[in-house]
Amino acid sequence: MKPLIKTLLVPLLLFLLAWQLLSSIELVTDTYATLFLQTPYIIAVIGLVLAHQFNRSRTFATLLSLMVSYWAIQSFMQAALTQAVPLFAFTAVSIVFPLALLVLLIAPERGLWNRFGLPLALIAPSCLCAAYLFFHFNANFYHPLAEYFAVKPMEGYVLSVGSSLLFLVVFIVGLVFAIKRPHDIEMALVFSLVSIFIALAWLHKPFISTVMVSAAGLSLVIDVVRSSYSMAYRDDLTGLLGRRALNEKLRGLGKKYVIAMLDVDHFKKFNDTHGHDVGDDVLKMVAAQIAKVEGGGIPYRYGGEEFAVIFPRKELLKCLPQLESVRLGIEHYKIALRDKKNRPGDGKEGSRQRGKKPSPRTVSVTISIGVAERDEVLDQPEEVIKAADKALYQSKQKGRNCVSH
Repeated sequence: MKPLIKTLLVPLLLFLLAWQLLSSIELVTDTYATLFLQTPYIIAVIGLVLAHQFNRSRTFATLLSLMVSYWAIQSFMQAALTQAVPLFAFTAVSIVFPLALLVLLIAPERGLWNRFGLPLALIAPSCLCAAYLFFHFNANFYHPLAEYFAVKPMEGYVLSVGSSLLFLVVFIVGLVFAIKRPHDIEMALVFSLVSIFIALAWLHKPFISTVMVSAAGLSLVIDVVRSSYSMAYRDDLTGLLGRRALNEKLRGLGKKYVIAMLDVDHFKKFNDTHGHDVGDDVLKMVAAQIAKVEGGGIPYRYGGEEFAVIFPRKELLKCLPQLESVRLGIEHYKIALRDKKNRPGDGKEGSRQRGKKPSPRTVSVTISIGVAERDEVLDQPEEVIKAADKALYQSKQKGRNCVSH
């Protein structure tokens, strides 16, 4: 739940800021109005450059969709919706944008400059261009379905009932994906959907499209920056902060801290016996247990099967119980092994055995820990790490699965 709350925090703050700005929009004088109207384009261009730099097709596609939708609002919808062109443009955006977002929510991230990413990036602009051409050659086209997209269904609300229901369905789908994949872009996509919904539903409000599209663009830009930070500083397998983040942290430590080095016992032998897939599962489990460390400890993956924990502004004796708790948690954790040898190759036989509950084979691992504290002799982080490594070697000599300092 914590990752979901973290991803929700930025869109929520941006929404509150946008709402506050709308309530005091009269402060935007005529002098700054022209510049203010260009803000969504500026934010979108910045986001497009970042999305291109980090090869993010879904971010690129969403920003492009936002920019094209905002352009359509400013170019065609600044007149009464009783006229044919504004009405058609409004209806086209209210249908194409949520459908495009639905595709972007479902589609996996496969990069931008390839046969998958480019069509995805151009989905909304292509659909809007096709809609414009259709309207151009069929200006008097009418279909009973159009009644479901009749605008202004109630006082003060512009968006049609059909489009409102479409936005609602995509919103629910987006929330499901955001809960399943809290580390991904889904929450920013959902916020973009909500932003365009508000801009269309209350189109008559001054500057509403400018404020909401700017907020949506900012959420996508922040998401790209956050994702790039994760790529640079977080270990892909375990999710812990990596070696680069550790090195930066070491440069900023004060005069009082403790460093612990942790190593999985007999990991190479375990890997050779059970395979690399199970070995990866072990590293993930160990990382998850180390991430639970209390007492202000900050966990890192140091490399391979070795981890590090930094306790800023702490004394060694106060950190030992926290590390002992981590060691016990890993020692008592049982990892279930899949029985590949006895797995039936026939589908029917597998279905018959599915109801049975054979006792799974389990394995467990242990870790050895070495701890050192910064003092007058060990006054540099590199020296403290070497001392912690030396203590780790002592743990190995004692028979492993213990803490030494």
